[in-house]
Amino acid sequence: MSLTGITAYLRPQTLEEAYSCLGSGALAVAGGTDVIRHTHAGVTTLVDLGALPLRYVREGQGFAVGANATLTDLLEHPGLAAHLDGVIAAMLRGVGSPLLRNAATIGGHLARRRYSDIVPLLLALGAGVTVYEGAERTLPLDRFYAESPGRARAIITEVQIPPAGPDTAAAFLKFTRTSFDFALLNCAVLVRRDATGRVAECRIIVGETPALGAAVPEAEAALRGSVLDEAAIAAAAEVAAGAVAFGRDHRASADYRRALCRVAVRRCLEEARRRLEERR
Repeated sequence: MSLTGITAYLRPQTLEEAYSCLGSGALAVAGGTDVIRHTHAGVTTLVDLGALPLRYVREGQGFAVGANATLTDLLEHPGLAAHLDGVIAAMLRGVGSPLLRNAATIGGHLARRRYSDIVPLLLALGAGVTVYEGAERTLPLDRFYAESPGRARAIITEVQIPPAGPDTAAAFLKFTRTSFDFALLNCAVLVRRDATGRVAECRIIVGETPALGAAVPEAEAALRGSVLDEAAIAAAAEVAAGAVAFGRDHRASADYRRALCRVAVRRCLEEARRRLEERR
């Protein structure tokens, strides 16, 4: 962004103070990577959230991640690195460069609402967020994005990643032109099987369509109650390719993204099945 219009820089020490600073013309800054890359029209005040005590990763019933934790903090946390066969860590290694991951925070990344590999995987894992809007409240991540256009002053304070049982597996895949580039399309899945080996729960998220990421309930319904075999996986991939609304931009056409979606959903489900079978 151009910094020529900035007339004030604030570094509040409490959530209450930070929230009071976010009036007209103010922009919250966490790691600052998005602020530097993109223009934010009308911004005259930068509100630095770095002094807030929100940099942590706590493991208990799942994981609680403070909004100021960097992507490197998440990548290097032993519990998160092992969670669901390392799917989070593997995804994070493909997000930007090491230097960017050292600065970018999870809260800032989620708040920017664009270009993300992290959001589709967190949606598939059923993550929640806690936000401060004069008081704190916790809500599912998908609801946060559904409500977010009318909540510009909300400050993300924490991300919650729920625990997963032994009969649950997840997978993530993205297609990109270079290792540091934004994805042309990405996909994340979570599958839980019941005692009979059939799919009891399934989440399929397709992102960069070029929208941020959304569930594909039609494909999820096609798998639920089925044995996770080649035929069921192929059918779900075909349903997803037909159900998702694809758009075009300078990186890819809608038809190309549709073809990528078919492959991505199939490969992710195959990887989830492989991980489930390895635990037997």
